Amino acid sequence: MSQFLYSLTLVFVFLTSTNIQKTAATPSSYSENHKMFVKTACNSTTYPDKCYKSLSTYSAAIKSDPIKLCTTALKLNVKSAKEATSVVAKLLKKSQKSAAGRKIKMAPETLILKDCLEEMEDTIVELKQAITEMKTIRDGESISEHITNVRTWVSSALTDEGTCTDGFEEVKVNKETKKTVTKVVQELATTTSNTLALLTNLSY
Repeated sequence: MSQFLYSLTLVFVFLTSTNIQKTAATPSSYSENHKMFVKTACNSTTYPDKCYKSLSTYSAAIKSDPIKLCTTALKLNVKSAKEATSVVAKLLKKSQKSAAGRKIKMAPETLILKDCLEEMEDTIVELKQAITEMKTIRDGESISEHITNVRTWVSSALTDEGTCTDGFEEVKVNKETKKTVTKVVQELATTTSNTLALLTNLSY
């Protein structure tokens, strides 16, 4: 009997360890599948490496859900837009202070920065509107219409970003100011472009 119990114990230990190995392997395989889903989706964007770098961190939450993928991209886009807007706002404040010191009511550079800031603020609003619209997609009614609306909001945001930098080509401004604004806004535009690409390929 003791030999039987000993044998039974060995079988139990073997089966248990096998199950543990399978259980341990499953989350890893799921994780890789989710990351592959993000990578495949990002390959359709203009800047795939940047897309994957920003979204792969959230692959566990995104899973293989295209709606979650696009919503996450939009939320990260808003964050980037706020950061870029903050840079422009600080430069505007600095320019206004400089103009006041020279007793100039509205220097050309200040005016350009003011217009740019308005465009950036519009970008944030439009991206937030896109997120709000995304929440209605799962409702089951007029899905294609909602997706079209989301794409329109993001496309408008991308246009506003371009309008911001266009202003610096028309008026002579401080080189460092122009360089800084161009850099942060173009960086934002690549993010927005990727978001729009993901949405363009969204089918639901």
